[in-house]
Amino acid sequence: MNRRIKSVLPIICLAIIFTSCQEEEFELSSNTNDMFHIQNGDYIIPVLVRGNTASKKILLYIQGGPGYASLDFAKVDFPQWKNSLENDYAIAYYDQRGTGNKQGNFSQGDLVLSTWIEDLHKVSLFLEKAYGAEIIMMGHSFGGDLMYRYMIAKGSSAVPSKYISIDSPVTTDSDADTLRWDFRREFLFNTANLEISRGKRIPEWNEVLQWLSVTPEIKKLDGDDPYRLMNQWNTYVEELIYVDYPEKTVKVTDYLKIVFASNYNVLPYLNSKYTEELVSRILDEEENDFLMNKLPLIQNQNILVIGGRYDDICPPEELEYVFNQIGSSQKTMSIIDYAGHTPFVDQSNEFYSIIKQFVQ
Repeated sequence: MNRRIKSVLPIICLAIIFTSCQEEEFELSSNTNDMFHIQNGDYIIPVLVRGNTASKKILLYIQGGPGYASLDFAKVDFPQWKNSLENDYAIAYYDQRGTGNKQGNFSQGDLVLSTWIEDLHKVSLFLEKAYGAEIIMMGHSFGGDLMYRYMIAKGSSAVPSKYISIDSPVTTDSDADTLRWDFRREFLFNTANLEISRGKRIPEWNEVLQWLSVTPEIKKLDGDDPYRLMNQWNTYVEELIYVDYPEKTVKVTDYLKIVFASNYNVLPYLNSKYTEELVSRILDEEENDFLMNKLPLIQNQNILVIGGRYDDICPPEELEYVFNQIGSSQKTMSIIDYAGHTPFVDQSNEFYSIIKQFVQ
């Protein structure tokens, strides 16, 4: 029997019936590339495990958004982990319910945080059992938010031994969430002073400081232009930070790689029936269940919090506040300079070193 087929059979057995399989023990490899599905109720979770499973350490990646697809992210190697993290560990990528390569007959009513948490738990349990590996969760942006909620919901029954949060805000864009704009105002102020100290765009950043001096609070206003303060903040960020620290974008060739990738069913991906409903449902639920106040409930877990110094989506000012709110004493924070919302791309070598030190 072909060695590749032998390695997949036990996974299929475990994934479909979730009982012990009588096939030979799953063969670990330094170059694993396994794609399979795990059933959780009416949802069939697509999972890709790639990298060094022989390390007995799997980083379970949780995609951001909400609504972004993790398998796409992996197939085009957007974070460039194939030749870095995946040499040392395996990384498991899965598409959250209603996103990407979604499978099954689940309803829109299933698109809630509690169901996403249960899907994540199911994937964690399966990976631990199938590969006999230590599971380390790694959530980016909204994925870190979902990871925090998983930690709170599961407590001592949670599977992972360690957790990594990458640029994960817990505030929202709701008009009522003034704390988010407090962080953003502080971020713009600190960035202006930092850039001036580095001799960059001094006249423009002095203009920013002047505007902030007469704008003690960024909030929704009354009148015909209620978002003018927020829009002005966005303008400064786009014209100064985005220009000097541009983020990587997905190319057309990357999309073609996704469509023609082996072991990938593109038909569910093309069906966007759930996408808008999903994002709306999740964000509404987030606004009504403020995570910041629950972070002290995270106890005894080992957590690494990573952020980019120039990240306007999750400013380091918010990240530091989040870090201090987390109840666990086993926590570490690293802010990566010259990086934005994707530090694994912007400063890949430093990101890799930080992750490797934490995991080992």
